[in-house]
Amino acid sequence: MNEFVLFVRSTALSEWVRTAPWTWPALEIVHFVGMCLLLGVIGLLDVRLLGFLRSIEVSSLRKLLPFGLLGFLFSLISGVLFFVGAPDQYVRNPAFFAKVVFLLLAGLNAAYFETHSGERAIVTGHIEEAPTSFKVAGAISLFSWLMVLYWGRMLPFIGNAF
Repeated sequence: MNEFVLFVRSTALSEWVRTAPWTWPALEIVHFVGMCLLLGVIGLLDVRLLGFLRSIEVSSLRKLLPFGLLGFLFSLISGVLFFVGAPDQYVRNPAFFAKVVFLLLAGLNAAYFETHSGERAIVTGHIEEAPTSFKVAGAISLFSWLMVLYWGRMLPFIGNAF
């Protein structure tokens, strides 16, 4: 792992992220805005899938997904640049691995929902009770994204335990 860390740190991109005085703070802003977009859209959709906010159609909320995806893209790019800038802060940090696990869980949950229930969600409209499959998908998604936030915030506090 040390060879990998040394290789990543030796790149010009890593040097730029570490040494330009404005890069890290700008990346923090981009990451925060990305998470706000992503969780604002996905969180609202998840709450609706759980059966709340019944006056809002699921299909209406799904129209906001491009903004959520844009937020994910902002967060992904800035997150990769954080890693490239300081790989030694991440490769032995259990909080980083927990964050990645919950990112994968959120992604797999979204992919499963879209392939198995996405079309049904579009035509659902106003319903009295959300189907159980919607509630499960919403709960898994909401929990996963909250854990991504939690473990991301814990990164500097837990440090390199491995």
